[in-house]
Amino acid sequence: MSSLDGITLTPGSTVLLLWAGDQMSANMQDVATSISEQVRSGSGGRIQLEHIDRLVMSSHPSSSFDLVISGLVNPFQTQHTTEILGELCRVLKPKGRLYAQELALPSGQNGRKSKDQLMSLLKLSGFVDIADAREVPLNDDEKQELKQSSDTASDVVLYRLGAQKPAYEVGSSSQLKLPFKPKPKPKVDDNVAKVWSLNSSDLMDADVDLVNEDDLLDEDDLKKPDPASLKVDCGGGAKKKKACKNCTCGLAEELDSGKKADTTKTSACGNCYLGDAFRCASCPYLGMPAFKSGEKIALSNRQLKADA
Repeated sequence: MSSLDGITLTPGSTVLLLWAGDQMSANMQDVATSISEQVRSGSGGRIQLEHIDRLVMSSHPSSSFDLVISGLVNPFQTQHTTEILGELCRVLKPKGRLYAQELALPSGQNGRKSKDQLMSLLKLSGFVDIADAREVPLNDDEKQELKQSSDTASDVVLYRLGAQKPAYEVGSSSQLKLPFKPKPKPKVDDNVAKVWSLNSSDLMDADVDLVNEDDLLDEDDLKKPDPASLKVDCGGGAKKKKACKNCTCGLAEELDSGKKADTTKTSACGNCYLGDAFRCASCPYLGMPAFKSGEKIALSNRQLKADA
């Protein structure tokens, strides 16, 4: 249970040894001495003992230890929480190793975790390169001690787990250099670009000839349309014309009387006399000036003549 088999101790490394319970076990001194002899053979090597419940309160500086060993002493009283594992990841140096032992149950019950839950906690705490948990064999005295524990089930197993802190400090950041190839600019024909280019000197040049809008109109555009052609065809192009429900063009009266409707224009909404702002798109008064309701529209000679 307290064997250092499988734990690599490098001369000159700093080791944090955690223990649990109300008092140190009888083999505590033997474990600490064995670790100290191996790490102090190199320059700067040291070992520090710490109770697991006082780890967070100790506030060790970040990246203080090369190796952390937990649960090797008094493993039956050792339990690793997310807070403890997160603190261990903080105090470890980048690429530092953690070796932890803890009792676990197959299904995780009675306050004990399962093997998979132990490995999951290590991942959530920031550790990588997590080795598969292996069962630690117990001698007869340790089995008897475990059996006498009232809160321990009969199928409980002691596991040892190994993990490593990432090669970077927790909370550090680094700029990612991603390969980026800019899209090639499309080729533009120089002749086309010149057509659409216009600078301020062109606008101020008195020699620039501007197009006369009147030259864009031909003789047909200047002809006034025949009033008969503007009349709405309510029949929709059918052989026999039919007036629509709300006919305002006079076709309804023409069909009722059998002759052409009176040329007097009538309003469908009653607001046509107010002006174009109140007239619909098919209003017969569209384009005419506002007038008093009921009076006949009379245009002056100036309004009848086109602008010179």
